[in-house]
Amino acid sequence: MAIARKSKKIAKDAEPSVDEKTIDALISKGGSSTKAQKLEQSDDDSLKGILVRLYQSHIRDIAGILENLPKRQRPSRHAYIVQAIEEKIQRDKGKQK
Repeated sequence: MAIARKSKKIAKDAEPSVDEKTIDALISKGGSSTKAQKLEQSDDDSLKGILVRLYQSHIRDIAGILENLPKRQRPSRHAYIVQAIEEKIQRDKGKQK
């Protein structure tokens, strides 16, 4: 036969720890919606994670280029790709003007 502990009785007459005036003040204070905050954050230049699919041959080419660089000057693969994207953007902006 299993032995169980006696359940603890909770006092029903206990007063809540926060009074009604404090609760009403919190409710009437209000606040901003979460959607409004998200729209404000999209204006600045923040980082955005994306998925980039590359051919295996391109990855091998990048790895070969990076291996030929001196170790102290060798950027990460991510930094190399970001730098290449920035250079391409600058060239395309120059063509548009």
